[in-house]
Order: sequence, then C-alpha cells, then structure tokens
Amino acid sequence: MLELLIGVAALFITSSLATVQHHFESKSDPRAGSLSLARSLVLVVASAAWLTLLSPQAPVGFLLALILLVIWFTQQSLGRLLGSSKLAEKLSSRFDGFLSFWAKLVAPIRLAPQETIEEYEQELIESVEDFSETVVREVMVPRVDVEVVDAQSTLEQALAIFIASGYSRLPVTDKDVDDVVGVLYLKDLARVTHQDPALLATTTARDAARKPLFTPETKPVAKLLRQMQNSGTQIAIVSDEYGGVAGIATLEDLIEELVGEISDEYDRETEDIELIDVHHYRVNPRVTLDELSEHCELELEDDDVDTIGGLLIKALGQLPKGKEVVEVLGLELTAERVDAKKGKILSILVRKLEAKND
Repeated sequence: MLELLIGVAALFITSSLATVQHHFESKSDPRAGSLSLARSLVLVVASAAWLTLLSPQAPVGFLLALILLVIWFTQQSLGRLLGSSKLAEKLSSRFDGFLSFWAKLVAPIRLAPQETIEEYEQELIESVEDFSETVVREVMVPRVDVEVVDAQSTLEQALAIFIASGYSRLPVTDKDVDDVVGVLYLKDLARVTHQDPALLATTTARDAARKPLFTPETKPVAKLLRQMQNSGTQIAIVSDEYGGVAGIATLEDLIEELVGEISDEYDRETEDIELIDVHHYRVNPRVTLDELSEHCELELEDDDVDTIGGLLIKALGQLPKGKEVVEVLGLELTAERVDAKKGKILSILVRKLEAKND
C-alpha cells in the first residue's frame, strides 16, 4: 500500500513540475532546464524508496519498474497538455520563490544546452571571416560610376549635381578625374545656405571641400574601416598601382560587406541579376563572377578581373559600343546597353551555353 502512495505522490509532483517547465519554456525562462533535474530527482527518490520497502520478490520488482515507466510518460504528457493552461501560470506564480531558489541551487551542476545558431547569425559569422580577407578593390564603387564635382564649380552648381545624383558626398577634381583635391559634403552646403545663401554663387567647390582620404585598392577592408573610424571620415578615394583613381569606398560599402545591402528611402531598388527567361539574365556589369556563378551553376574564375563587366571587356579586347557578343567561360555575353560617351556598360545579357559533347 505504501508503495502505491509513493507512486501517486511521485506522479503528482513530477506532473506539476513538467507543467511549470513547459510554461517556462514557452516564455523562454532560463529556469526551465533546472526542473528537468527536479523531476529526475523525484523519480530517483521514489525508486530508492521502493527498493527499501520492497520484499525480494522478482514479480513485484518488475511490476514497480513498469509503474515507474508509466509515471514518466504520464507526467511528460500531462506537462505538455497543461503547460499552456492557467493552471501552469498559477503554479509558477505560487512557487516562484522556491523555483528561483532551486534554479540557483542546481546551476553549478546543470549541463548547459547547446545554443542553436540562427541562419542570419551563421551568415554574419561567415561574413566576418571573409571580411578579413577582402580588399578594397572588391567593394569599391568603380571610377566609371563615380560622380564628381569640378573644383572651379560654384556651390550652386555643385548643389545641382547633389540633387541630380542623390549622393551626400562627392569627390572634387581639378585637372581630371585622377586629380582629386577634396571631398564636398552636402551638409556643408546646407550650412552655407543657412548662414548666407549668397555664398553659393561666389564660393567654389575647392574652397568648401574637405581634405580627402586616399587608400590603395589592395588594402584590406578591415584596416580601412579602422582608419575611417579613427579619422572620422566616411568616404575614401581608392588609388590604383599607378597612382590614378580606381574608385571610391564609403563606410556604407564596408559595412554592407558584413551585413548585406543597406537600403534607405532614396535608394532605387534594382535587381543586379534579373531573370528574363529560362536561358537569359540581364546583369549589372558590377556583379562579381562569384555572384553570377551561383545563378548559372558554373565555375567562373579569372585571374585578371572580378566582375562580369570586366570579363566582357577582357574577352572583347576593347570598350564595347553596344550589342557586341562574346563567348567566354561557358557564357554568351551581350553588351545590351552602353554609354559610349563615358565608355560605361549599363547592362549585360548573359546566356548559359550548352556543354558541347566531344
């Protein structure tokens, strides 16, 4: 009879603990894990009591072992069933002090559960690992896409360029694009407009420009990020090996290399790789060969160029004038839209070629 009472008491206590534990788990309460130990302890105590009271008769021992299994599955089911009920809230609230005390008591002996890494967190970890190996040339805005302000232009003329381009910082050039003498900030123009609007027509871009920060295109982006943080600068002029301007790199470009694209209300949302039909893509010339490889399921590698636009120019041997077609690395590339005056490719049609049978 006493064995039966012990079994009923163990079932009641473990079911109550399982109910509270399920409630805690739904609330992400860290005390939930400690209740697993409590339930196990209750069952161990019940088993020890049975062994003490039990006469050495095998059939009775086998029966009690079965009862112990029934208790375990019953309390587990009741805990899941009642864990979302008001009874679970009342139990957890009534015994909150004791549950907190128990959680602290068993904390040193609990096995910490393995933390699951969310998909975004995993991608971020991988981005951080790649970040240290990335150089500025891979993330910069290339020279052909850079908007500039002539050093002799008035601030009024510069303001028109700011409005038309949508940028808030522009390099200031003197003799040519390679002769960068400063960086003009839109907020500086706003300050001038507020103080004395007449200065817009008399002040040149050179006079209002700030000192530029130059960086080589082979510099790791991690080091450039640290340099920009220390100098309080959000834009750097990227120089090539010959001392010319290869492009610009902004703080946003560097951060996007870590967390992905950052868009604001002024950004124009355009797809870099647009599926036209089963066989054709319309691709931004700045798309890297790695990005295109994922879409075309091809190994696209080249030691000289990083982008699909660079691959087209290399295969063509000159700047395209429009509609030129080349075949390279298992792809057919067509210079769909070209700004011939600036020597700039606007879009490329890409078709995956069928593998030729030998």
